[in-house]
Amino acid sequence: MIARSVAALVVAACAASCGGPTDPSQNKVDSFTGSVQPLNVGPVHTFNVPNLGEITVTVATISPGNTFLGVAYGQPNGNLCSAIQQNVVSSSNLGRTALSGSIILKGNYCVQLYDPVNLTGSALAVAQNYSVNVSHP
Repeated sequence: MIARSVAALVVAACAASCGGPTDPSQNKVDSFTGSVQPLNVGPVHTFNVPNLGEITVTVATISPGNTFLGVAYGQPNGNLCSAIQQNVVSSSNLGRTALSGSIILKGNYCVQLYDPVNLTGSALAVAQNYSVNVSHP
C-alpha cells in the first residue's frame, strides 16, 4: 500500500514538473516587426519554447501592402531560419493563421519573412514592413 502511494506521488510530481503539453489558451504570444526588401529576406526573430504544445504564426500587418510575403518558422541557423514550415500570405488574409503545428522539442525557434519570388513568380515591387505574432507554449 505504501509503495503504491509513493509511486503515485512520484508520477504526479513528474507530471507537474516534466513540462508536458501546454494548453493553447496558456500560450505566450511574441510579436515581432521588420522589413523585407525585394529579392531578400527579413531579419530572423528568435524565441525560446520552454514547453511542448501548439504553435501558430499570424501575420498581422503588411505595409504598404497589396502583395504577398513568405513566412517561415523553424530553428535558427546563423543568419537564417531553417524552415520547419513555410507558407505565403497576402495582404488580403492578414490576421489569419499562416502556420500552425506541434512543438515536440523544447528549445530555440525562429520566424522569418521573405520575398516569395520563387513561389509567386514575381518579386516584391517595394520593401514591405510587417508585424507577425507567434503563439507558442
